This record gives sequence, C-alpha cells and structure tokens, in this order.
Amino acid sequence: MKSVVIAQENDVELALDCALLFYRSQGTNHIYATQHTARLVDGRPTLLAGVPITLDQLADIADIAAKKTSYRGFVHDRVVYFAPNQLAWWVPACTRRVWFKSKDLIGERAGDAKHPPLVFIVNRSSWSVFALRENARPGPTTKLYTAPYYNVWENGEICEGNVQTPEAINTASIKPFEDAFFRSRFTHPNNERLIHRRGGAERLWLDLLDGAEFPLDRLIDAKQTLAEAIGANTTED
Repeated sequence: MKSVVIAQENDVELALDCALLFYRSQGTNHIYATQHTARLVDGRPTLLAGVPITLDQLADIADIAAKKTSYRGFVHDRVVYFAPNQLAWWVPACTRRVWFKSKDLIGERAGDAKHPPLVFIVNRSSWSVFALRENARPGPTTKLYTAPYYNVWENGEICEGNVQTPEAINTASIKPFEDAFFRSRFTHPNNERLIHRRGGAERLWLDLLDGAEFPLDRLIDAKQTLAEAIGANTTED
C-alpha cells in the first residue's frame, strides 16, 4: 500500500471526526454504506452508532473525490472511451514524420510518411496502438488491425524504451502521447507479422518513406473489436 502524505501551506490540527463503513454482498456488486461519528473515548478512537448513507451523500463524496482524481473539462473530439485512469482515442489517417534507427535496410533515417487511421489505448500500466481500415471514428464493434510499427508487440502494446510519456491520463495528454509515439526512434520489429505483404514491415516503411500510399488492404486482423481491446486493457484495482 502506498503512503499517504497530507500537506498544508499553514499549520493545521486534524481531529478525528467520522468514518464510512462499506458492506459488500458476496458474489455481487451490491454495497451498503453507513456513516459513523468517531470520538476519542478514554483515549481510544471509537465509532458511534451509524446511519445509512443516502445516494445524495454518496454523490457528494464522489464529487469531492473526482475533483482530485479525475478530469473535468471539454471532451476531446477524438476520444472514443474515457474512464478513471484509462483513455482511448483515434487518429485519422495522416502524413507525419517518423524516425528510424534500425539494423535492417531502413537504417538511420527520418522522413514524412503516410499513416493509417489508428486507435491508442492507455492506462496506468500499458500503452497500446491498433490500426483501422476505415478512416472514420470507430465504435465499440469496430474491428481492429495490427499497427505495423516497429517497437509494437503482437498484442498492440508499445515498447516505451526511454520515451517519456505523460504522467496524467486525460484528454490533455492525447497530444503528448501521440508525440511520444511518432517522435520515438523505431528500432526493431517486436512482432514477426506486422503487415501482409512481400518484404514485411521493412519493405513497407521503405516504400512509405519514399512517398507510397499506405496499403490499408494489407493490414492484419487483430481479431478483436475496439470494445474487446479496451476491456483487455482495463486495470482492476
């Protein structure tokens, strides 16, 4: 368990006030909550008789916590899923500069290249990318395809290496995550089958760096939908 540090700009005295108790029904998600006044009795913290917490009171507690733990503001127009500590968004097909530093024929090279539509999924423990065949906002049932990039594993997870990624996961971190991905040095394939074409990913990126269009029909089926990928990347705490 992580330590909790309480800091105040000025000296402040904290006194025991109350406690919340949560009761969970085994095998279900049903929760019953009570609030108890807490007092020092003979020098010992003691809980007095409790009263049920109303839904309005729970909403107030959640609202106070949300101000410190979650994002508030206008939602980015490319976000497709947003939950505490998890975010998914799509990137339309585009031309963007990439950098390579590999031991194959690409070698150390940078240049503008055409990219397929992409979906990024991030949470506190992983960062993944998938490709799309249609240049349109994806929905829960949209099929995903392998993103044919070096440094990306078969399950879509991105090998960060020494890339600096944002600490916060919110809509303000979309551009920093994208920049961290596209501006990284692509060094080696982490997946043997990144694209269905002769010469594989090496030939693909040589052609793209020479100005070729991206062959969307050559993308490999990732065998999961957007909803399934988001579910697989959900962290339970």
